[in-house]
Amino acid sequence: MKYPDPLKHLLSLTRQYWDRPENRPAVRRAFLKSLQCRTAALGGETYGSEAYEVTLYHTCKWRPCSSCGYRATVQWCRERWAALPDVPYKGITFTMPDLLWPFFRDNPQLAKALPVLAAKTI
Repeated sequence: MKYPDPLKHLLSLTRQYWDRPENRPAVRRAFLKSLQCRTAALGGETYGSEAYEVTLYHTCKWRPCSSCGYRATVQWCRERWAALPDVPYKGITFTMPDLLWPFFRDNPQLAKALPVLAAKTI
């Protein structure tokens, strides 16, 4: 059987072994916060309309947590590096005077054409 969050499952099954006074408080706190991550224990926000409602629970923001901490950051960096081509490249930034921004804000079709114009310029 595949669990959606295997670390939480493992921590909940082994809580009797790690949640003891003789274990370091920092370890116990990290494991407990990881267990509470994205649950009602940390609170949440409820959004909805007349037909639909969703509750998004807060994350623990704890570095050792596998779902929102260091591991997630490393995974995100790996995905970004994998998406980049394996060739040397340079970045180019296009700017325009502040006076033109209202013109493009009021004309969405022209605003959508800006990337194409920049590509043709290169």
